[in-house]
Amino acid sequence: MSLTSLLKVAAFTLCAATLSFSAQAQLKNTPMHANLPDNATTQQCLMCHQSYEAVAQKTAKMNPNPHSSHRGDQNCTNCHSVKGKPHFECNDCHSFNIKMKGE
Repeated sequence: MSLTSLLKVAAFTLCAATLSFSAQAQLKNTPMHANLPDNATTQQCLMCHQSYEAVAQKTAKMNPNPHSSHRGDQNCTNCHSVKGKPHFECNDCHSFNIKMKGE
């Protein structure tokens, strides 16, 4: 197994244990998120959150699914913030009745 694969497994294991509770509400307080810059890259997010498709599956029951956008895969920080308030970017153009935790 390559070093990159081992690091991904270790990061996922740490994140799964750390984020087993309301992740968005506790984002600032988790050890993994505390070490990320507020402008974390999507690649950094996907070290724990696996893939954009996996995230979209977790929000599949939402209508519309915010992670299945007509704009394709977006940067996580377009909506999510590690240390600040989230911003539901879809509502910059639309008027969906979706509130993000912490908004």
